[in-house]
Amino acid sequence: MRKCIFCGRLCDTEQYALFRLPADRKHVRDSVYAGYLESRGITGKSADLPEVCDRTSPDFARIGTERGKPVLITKTGRSSDTLVCPSCHNEILRDTDESVLETAVFFGAKESGKTSLILALAEECITEQFSPDEKYRYFFNEKIYDAGAVCASAQKARDGNKPDDLREPTVIYRVTGASSDGRVRCDVMHDTSAGDVADEHSVNTTLPFASGAGHFVYCIPADRLGEAIVTGGERADIEMKLDVYRMLSAFRYAARPPVLDITVTKLDIAEKQGGAAADILGVLGDERAMRNYIITAFPCIDELGSLFSAVRIHAVSAFARAAGDGEMLGKYYCAVFG
Repeated sequence: MRKCIFCGRLCDTEQYALFRLPADRKHVRDSVYAGYLESRGITGKSADLPEVCDRTSPDFARIGTERGKPVLITKTGRSSDTLVCPSCHNEILRDTDESVLETAVFFGAKESGKTSLILALAEECITEQFSPDEKYRYFFNEKIYDAGAVCASAQKARDGNKPDDLREPTVIYRVTGASSDGRVRCDVMHDTSAGDVADEHSVNTTLPFASGAGHFVYCIPADRLGEAIVTGGERADIEMKLDVYRMLSAFRYAARPPVLDITVTKLDIAEKQGGAAADILGVLGDERAMRNYIITAFPCIDELGSLFSAVRIHAVSAFARAAGDGEMLGKYYCAVFG
């Protein structure tokens, strides 16, 4: 069984599989894929692709195997190893077996640092290549996003400019040790915009992948946290509760509740602001102290925590590389994905 990282559907590649016909086939408009692009707000991609073939297609002859991968052999002898998701017609990528796939969905209010954090984590994997303990080597999947474009977007965020939403998943492969022949783990990071969780319709059309996610990362900017501490009112707690309940609606069909990774972001803002926002800097590395600090600001965290399999607290800066603390991002990545 392989999992579509785009829509979350499991595909049985032994008994039932779809293939893109060989690339030299005439390209036609794929209405299913076009619908996926529209639902995710993805522009600039053509839906004109080679046709999809299954066992009922006139071009189907048989499914063979090459290097352990299923391969379509057409009636004219041409082959294709491009597996396609039955639901959204995106490519089912290699090394996306359910047993090695870890998915994290990043939530948070508008301008909470979600996109900047994902870009920074991806750039860390691209440029550093090895995990901080050198247990894993990172490989970035450039079929979805160009590595150079990701690094450029991360720099854009560091320069104070708002990066574009990452409407498709960011995929990192972790290989044990330095050899690409080792055990592969596939880590997937999904960005969400404020509109993704605005209502039930938005959740159904844009977040189907969230139902199988193992990690929900909720980003709280340090200045919002500091403001909630200073004001001490209920309004901030109610807004947080609404955010979390919107997240809950995105995994209601999940077989198991995900881990909630509450992440305090934009530490650079906290340092500049001082006061309550900067207090978080004094408890970095002490999860218990950070948890107490966050619960003081948002009591609902204690109430809603039981709905998740675990609640973990982090603090990280997407600008760690600029600050000269490159290990912060790497350690955070390992803390989320394990």
